[in-house]
Amino acid sequence: MSFSDYWNRYQEATEAALEKRLPNADQEPKKLHQAMRYVVMSGGKRFRAILVIMTGQMLNIELKPLLAPAAAVECLHGYSLVHDDLPCMDDDDFRRGKPSCHVAYDEATAVLVGDALQALAFEILSSDEDLVNFHDKKSNLVAALARASGSRGMVGGQIMDIELENSGEILDHLEDVHRLKTAKLIQSAVMMGALLSDEIDEQALDCLGRYGESLGLAFQYTDDYLDDEHHEGQLNEKAQIQRDKALSAVRELDWNTDNLQQMANFVVERTA
Repeated sequence: MSFSDYWNRYQEATEAALEKRLPNADQEPKKLHQAMRYVVMSGGKRFRAILVIMTGQMLNIELKPLLAPAAAVECLHGYSLVHDDLPCMDDDDFRRGKPSCHVAYDEATAVLVGDALQALAFEILSSDEDLVNFHDKKSNLVAALARASGSRGMVGGQIMDIELENSGEILDHLEDVHRLKTAKLIQSAVMMGALLSDEIDEQALDCLGRYGESLGLAFQYTDDYLDDEHHEGQLNEKAQIQRDKALSAVRELDWNTDNLQQMANFVVERTA
């Protein structure tokens, strides 16, 4: 299969996994569950989920157990977007061409949707039926996602972003913000795919960790370049530098890394 064939297959599998794991819209409290589905099932590339799956499949993990961490990272990402859009954060009224959660519902519901999606992500990692044969791996999965999303990861990056924007010093610390706010979660997607494997050793985990962080930085620099958010002409060059670091890291591995290499190229070559 081609890279795009793999992408489409894993994207469809992720959609089905999320549909299965999200609470039904007619289950009480209905408003909350409807809003959770509104957020998570509103499209998106499923980039982070696909990274989980591509990494795990490279290491000969079957698709079914990989769908649990894939769904978990998408729930965590969905929570981050809901909170990021709030008036007290980035104050965005639209997400993927649709009204943001706090606009479609209300601010209180949006806050609680984020809370519920974060909790669901860790519920999936700790108790999903598809991980029943990976009992000894669950704590590592939980730890990887928790580190990436907490004060030393995504949440820490969010508050740095707010504080530096208010001070006018964001450009001086842009890579630090991107590393925490975006790259750590993308890195965790790679690591969760790897952590289900019995074949992985510390050296290979280090390579994948460096790959994931550089990939995340390349992803965010490309977003900034496409949005022209900071009016910085060198953002595309910065994305390419991080892409090259990601490629260098993953080429140290003994497995077939074609899909991970193509993912790195996709990140900087995309137009949306």
